Amino acid sequence: MFSLRLAIPVVLFAATVAACLTYFITLPLPPVEPDRPAIPALPSRVLETAAPKKLSDDEEKAVAAFQRAADVILKRAENLAASTPELPIKGRIPLPRKRPIPR
Repeated sequence: MFSLRLAIPVVLFAATVAACLTYFITLPLPPVEPDRPAIPALPSRVLETAAPKKLSDDEEKAVAAFQRAADVILKRAENLAASTPELPIKGRIPLPRKRPIPR
């Protein structure tokens, strides 16, 4: 008669072997075809209006002001990145000591 200690590993091993054989023997499922295209086609009117339009004087001034502001911000970011201080602690950082268990 089998003992319970031997029966459980034997059953688990048999189930594992059966699962592996089933996985490797079965044929893969056929690929699924989508019902609609993944990327919808652009309408022709969108392609026709892709030409750049002429800006008015006020819009050109606004674009120039925006560009100047962006340049100033980027210049400040360069200076900030270069002026970061080094870490104050050099070398090994001491760890806290173990405390005795309160009684």
